[in-house]
Amino acid sequence: MAHGGGEDEGRLDLVPMIDCIMLLLLFFMMTTKFSSEEKAINSLLPTDKGNGGNPTDKKDPPKTVNIRIVPEGMRKGFQPGEYLSQLDKIRAPGQVIGNAWIIVGGAEPLLVTGNVLRAKKSSEMEKQVEEIHRYIDKALAPYEDPSKKERKEQNDIVIHCFSGMSWKYALLAYDAVRAYEGKIGQIKWTGDPAELLAARAVNFAPPRIRNYAADELGQELFEIVNMR
Repeated sequence: MAHGGGEDEGRLDLVPMIDCIMLLLLFFMMTTKFSSEEKAINSLLPTDKGNGGNPTDKKDPPKTVNIRIVPEGMRKGFQPGEYLSQLDKIRAPGQVIGNAWIIVGGAEPLLVTGNVLRAKKSSEMEKQVEEIHRYIDKALAPYEDPSKKERKEQNDIVIHCFSGMSWKYALLAYDAVRAYEGKIGQIKWTGDPAELLAARAVNFAPPRIRNYAADELGQELFEIVNMR
């Protein structure tokens, strides 16, 4: 009995199937995303085991001496919202914060009176500035590393000034630190850039991003007050 299908009778057309496979492959290639853990798998694996690494490659993070400048009375042990409430009590709307604490590392704070500093060329202002210099001299002395012969090898100093306060407090702290470096390192500060290169690094903490949260000032105080 003859059939009219010819030679193509019973053959499977694979073209549509190949097209579907290619479309699926393209779909998965375009939509698949690797998670952050998969991307960072090399950094998560230990490098001091087996033949994959050398334990001597590890380096300790650089140590710094933090100088913190916050409103008077801001002590450790509170949450960001509580710091914000304290700030609202001592700061009148549209007014600057009056008094400040300067704190070097874990030392006791030094009270700096804003009204005294606002007086122009008064004896009280000069005494306040001298007191800041004496405090910085005494508080930085324990952080001296005798094994480091050059001043630039000493631990960096970072000044953290609460952004809700006048910048003059940070500048006063900076001047006191530079005066300390001049005495210890016998630097005359003539304006030669080489003098700064020979001295230890003194940096200001980077500015804060604003309008990212309702209690951002409280969060900033929390971070500055509770650091060492």
